This record gives sequence, C-alpha cells and structure tokens, in this order.
Amino acid sequence: MADDRAHHMAIERKALGVGKWANLFMAFAGLLTAWLSRSDAMLVDGLYSAVNFLSAIAAARIGARVGLPPTRARPWGHDFDEVLYVTFRSLILIGVLVFAAVVSGMKIWTFFSGGTVPELIFGPIAVYAVVIVAICLGLAINFHIAYRRTGRKSAILKTEAQAALIDGALSLGSGAALLSLPFLEGTFLGPYVPIGDAVIVLVLILAIVWQPLSTFRTTLADLAGVSAPGATHAKVARAARDLAREKGYKVQRSAVLQAGRVHWAVVYLDPEGPVLAKDVDAFRDALAARLEDLIGATRVEIVVTATGGLAAPRLTANAQPPQIP
Repeated sequence: MADDRAHHMAIERKALGVGKWANLFMAFAGLLTAWLSRSDAMLVDGLYSAVNFLSAIAAARIGARVGLPPTRARPWGHDFDEVLYVTFRSLILIGVLVFAAVVSGMKIWTFFSGGTVPELIFGPIAVYAVVIVAICLGLAINFHIAYRRTGRKSAILKTEAQAALIDGALSLGSGAALLSLPFLEGTFLGPYVPIGDAVIVLVLILAIVWQPLSTFRTTLADLAGVSAPGATHAKVARAARDLAREKGYKVQRSAVLQAGRVHWAVVYLDPEGPVLAKDVDAFRDALAARLEDLIGATRVEIVVTATGGLAAPRLTANAQPPQIP
C-alpha cells in the first residue's frame, strides 16, 4: 500500500509539474496578447492561467502531505489540506471572474457614457487562441490520465483537469468571438464592435462561473463536517455490521466524513462482553482494509459504547449566550 501511495504521488507530482510550467507560459502569453490587442478577454485568460500556475505550486506541496500519519502538531493528519486547497482555489477563480466582470462592465459604461474605448487589434488574438487551446487540451488529457492512473481519488488532479478544460474553453470562445467581430462591421451591430470583447467576457463568465461555485459548495460541505454521500455511508455501515457480526459485536451507528481523497469513518461499537484493547485495534485495522477496497483510503476510529446516540454537549456558564437586558 505504501508503494502504491508513493507511485501515485509520483504520477500526481509529474502531472502537476507539467501543468505548472505550461500555465506560466500561458499566463505570460495571455498578458502579452492583452497588451498587444487591447482586449479584456485576453487579460482574463492570462489571469486565469496565472492562478493555475500559482495553484499548481501549492497543489504539489499539499498532495505530498495528504495521507501522512498524524503528528503532535497535526494530530488529525493533513487530509483536510486538500479540501482547503480546492476551496480557496475556487474562491480565487471566482474572484478573477468577478474582477473580469467589473472591468468589462466599466468598459461598457464608458462606451455608453460617450467615452473613448480602445480599438482592438486582432492579429495577436488569432495566434494566441490557436496555441493556448492546443496547450489546454493537452493539459486536460494529461491530468485526466494521471487522475485515472491514481485510482480516481485525487481531488487535486480532478480540479486541475477541469480548470484546464475551462481555460481552453475560455480561450477558444473568446478567440473565436473576438475574431468574428470585424464581420459585424456594416451591420446594425457595427457601432457596438468596440465593446464586443467586454460583452464576450460577460457571456463567458456566465457560462463557466458555475464550475468554481459548484466546487466551492462541495468542499465547503466537507469542511463543515457534512456527512459523506449516502452511498458511501451505506458501504461503511454495511462493512462495519458484517465485520461486527463475524466478531460477535454490535454496531450502534457509524459516521462518515470526506476529506478530499480520504474518508474518515467513526464506528460506535458495543462488544457486548469483555474485550481487550488489542481486539478493538484488530477490528479497526480489519475494517480499514475492507473500506480501502470499497471507498478508497479511509481513517477508521472505533468508539466503544453501549449506546448509539450522540451525547449532548455540556455548556459551562461561560459558554452561555449573553443575556440581552
């Protein structure tokens, strides 16, 4: 199992390394193209790639820590680092999209207020779009292959693959739309060509903002301690009951959380008779091995109890809510 983890970490690290340098190149290319073409859409594309570059650096460090044993400084391990990474990465991407929306909105406001809007230069956009779409497609394929080779358990690789696809779609959509703007000259939309890239940015934002919002919602639930999906919980409960039946124990209840690629399972167990600590440890290890095959890497904790309910927290006097006079 340790060899598999090391192999998976090596695959993930290699994929993230490729993505890091590719995104650095795309960030510079996007910002340079934005400067040469005077396009807000290219600016957004470059900023998106810059976020991906910085995220790849953080992802490589976090991925190397996931699954490490607990320490005195981190008594619960580093499993939730992955969830934190994906959460804050989603927030940063949402922030980039909001910034892009504000910039585009200001350009549209300037245009309709009678201000001067810089004329677009389309040559650099065509070259940029072709190169970046090819790179993004290659990155998405690379991340997806790595995701499959690591057992489809890495939230980091899955997020990076989605980000590469979004970046490619953003480049393709913005490039194609921008290059089509000159064909609007002479039509009733001709007067609005100067703000065409701003409108395109707003449309693209509306099309892709759902992805980081959805990811943020999912990881926020993980951080809040929301129970794992029902199917996962059912597998844990069934495996715990089956093993308990073999040992002559009784399972009162179970609780399952998800932290990225790792699950946390707490089983409330009634041995219904005298039991040694080593027997409880053996039950925990056997259950963890079974769950490894069913749902992936799982940290299992056993609580020996005669009841299945949760004890109500006892609040001290200092913990009481303040009284309003």
